[in-house]
Amino acid sequence: MLVRIQAVLVLFLLVFCLSPGRAQNKRAPGQASVSATIAAKKPVFAGACKACPWGVLARVTADALKFYGYDTTICWVCWSNFGPREMADKTKPVMPPGAELTNAEYIEPPPDAVPDISATSESNLIDAWNGTGAYARDNKQRHNYRVIAVVRTSTYMIAAASRKSGITSLSQIKNRTQPTWIVGTNQTIFDYYGIKTEDLQAKGGGLMPQQGLGPNMVTREKRASGDVFIGTGLLANTPEQRSWYEASQLNDLVFLDMDEPLLQKLAQEPGYERATMPLALFRGVDRPIPTVMRPNHFIYVRDDAPDDFAYLVAKALDEHRQLFQVQLEPWYYDPQTVAVSKVIPMHPGAMKYYRQRGFVR
Repeated sequence: MLVRIQAVLVLFLLVFCLSPGRAQNKRAPGQASVSATIAAKKPVFAGACKACPWGVLARVTADALKFYGYDTTICWVCWSNFGPREMADKTKPVMPPGAELTNAEYIEPPPDAVPDISATSESNLIDAWNGTGAYARDNKQRHNYRVIAVVRTSTYMIAAASRKSGITSLSQIKNRTQPTWIVGTNQTIFDYYGIKTEDLQAKGGGLMPQQGLGPNMVTREKRASGDVFIGTGLLANTPEQRSWYEASQLNDLVFLDMDEPLLQKLAQEPGYERATMPLALFRGVDRPIPTVMRPNHFIYVRDDAPDDFAYLVAKALDEHRQLFQVQLEPWYYDPQTVAVSKVIPMHPGAMKYYRQRGFVR
């Protein structure tokens, strides 16, 4: 009798575990059930400001999901390292300090809900995944991200100097006796050329503030008046990239080459690859310039996102990829790279869609 009961129990468990409903949305032990906002077709997207790259991706995703009856709420202040933290830790968004003093038309108060989906750069999310960079102080890794789509843009690493400074190479900065004001920063570049903030300050220069708050707000004329400009950018008036937009018009810039060993080093950093900045990208770019770029940006969820939701987001972005073409910043949906993430896993629901479409095998 006992043997019969055990056999029935085993048969019941096999049928239960292998039923279609169970197979569609398998979850790791301890994972929570689907969020109420996704269940209600009202997901929360941790984006960035309305004129920021990740805010643009939030808008594209929300508009694409409308075709399938979803009403997406966007957090317009989940920028920088706020979004990845709020996503992984399931915390409600907060208003970043000083955000209310930025362009009022760019933001709204954050929603009173935990985000379900987000966007950020590949390099930023890898830092959050590994607990490095801006996330090192958290003393933990965050491994519950899953990528839905990889979209691309052309954000180049750029170096330029004001013509009146006389600087024609970044190697001249270290031993320059005059005050040198630098707009932007990149530690790899600084280390390679021996540029130290304290040395700049000792000579009457330093790093020029880009934002400031209240009465200390920095004007565009001030931002454009530096001696040297370093950082990623393209010709778009986003908060992250506007220094290039402004400086190339308000200053007379000489665009600089970087040494080949440095470019090789930069290309090895997560999220970067070799590229060539094209002629005439900015006023003053008088030749193609070898450099690197940060092309990949992720639309991602947590590992507890339902397979059918991830599948639908992937489908919506593919079927309505024309939405990427009409934005402030140029975005590219490429079937050859939309499912290629070298560090952070793709979501299985999204991968199911890409396999059906033949984007991956």
